[in-house]
Amino acid sequence: MKIAATTVGTQGPETPAQNQQRLEAAKHALIKAKAIEADVLVLPGGFFTSGDSQSREHIANSLISEAKRSDMAVVFGVDEIGPGSSQVGAKGKWRKQTTGWWPETPMYGYAWSPTEKATHCWRQRSTNRTDQWLVDDKRCKEVRLLMIGDEALGVLMCGEIFNERIRDALRKHEPRPKVVADLGHEGRWYRVHHGMEALAEGEQGIASMCSLHVQGQNAKKRYCTPSRGYMSTNVSDRIVYGPPRIEIKLWEF
Repeated sequence: MKIAATTVGTQGPETPAQNQQRLEAAKHALIKAKAIEADVLVLPGGFFTSGDSQSREHIANSLISEAKRSDMAVVFGVDEIGPGSSQVGAKGKWRKQTTGWWPETPMYGYAWSPTEKATHCWRQRSTNRTDQWLVDDKRCKEVRLLMIGDEALGVLMCGEIFNERIRDALRKHEPRPKVVADLGHEGRWYRVHHGMEALAEGEQGIASMCSLHVQGQNAKKRYCTPSRGYMSTNVSDRIVYGPPRIEIKLWEF
């Protein structure tokens, strides 16, 4: 599987006002990823920001329509910042709902592929090592996969990679994910390598890669495999100058 991982430039949490220019940048990223023969473009969590569920669906469908035209798989995040919610990627803020405890800010991952021809929408379940224990077992065992050809891509939203029960569910699942894509939010202070290394451990270890928002250029592109461990590079294969700037690195698993 060939994955176009990305680091996306940002000066901080975006607002819905930036969605259109971010959509234009994503279109160019699809074109450039296609040119280097990637199977899937993976953008970060919170690539778009919405004010409500209707606008969230609208902007998500706009990018998925572009992926359909490109005949290429895409995975990306949309954060919903409505009344009473905290800013994008807020940590430590939870709210009790009828279906259990959830992070206060609704954060969603979207995925589409030419193989399935169906749109996936998954809500982020946990954000760090500590709050993982607020999530019930049933949700932790929900494995989120996107089929690309005859291979499965596992999808995690940001801090879900630190959730032991979510990682265990991925390792034990059939079909077995070829690789896991983590849709990170803010790259600064995000110690994703700990979660990636834990996912790769043991006989059932799984490879992973991560896409993130960053504040500088030539940022680290990260991946981890059971055989080689955690690796990173600052080198890009293609760049969309935006705004926002999108640096693309092709990983083959």
